[in-house]
Amino acid sequence: MRMKNAAQYQPPVRSVAVPIRNSVRALIVRKDQVLLLRKSVRNGDSRYALPGGGQDRGETLHECVFRECREEIAAKISIVGLAHVANAFKPLDAKMVSYRQQVEFIFHCEVPKNYKPRQGPKPDKNQVGVEWVSLHRLDKIDLRPRGMATLIRRAAAGKGPIYAGTL
Repeated sequence: MRMKNAAQYQPPVRSVAVPIRNSVRALIVRKDQVLLLRKSVRNGDSRYALPGGGQDRGETLHECVFRECREEIAAKISIVGLAHVANAFKPLDAKMVSYRQQVEFIFHCEVPKNYKPRQGPKPDKNQVGVEWVSLHRLDKIDLRPRGMATLIRRAAAGKGPIYAGTL
């Protein structure tokens, strides 16, 4: 089942750089909140994203999500299971002439009960904080990639699909 979202964009193949990159994300939901990275953007606004990043050569997907969570949110997480797999196309330049295709593996994860949001020793580029954000606020914040708010709410409710198409 393909996610239907007006924000979906699949650029022309000729504008997609190679190689395709695997990326992992940690979906950490507690009650009605999700743990997100807050990033600063040039105009002083904030942008949000799930913790995670690119898979290194020789690293398994699980090893990658463990490492990214240690680096970005200073947490030793446990993986509950795979929530979603999706394609994402990220602009490589400000003029949106070329794109990187990423295959996003989004895992349901848990943090220890006493975890308090904090940055890890190697925060993501432009990361300025880690926050619990209400599931009801997801449409009111700049959450990337587009389409992620729908996936997060569906996953929090225990709904699929596992393959979400393009975000």
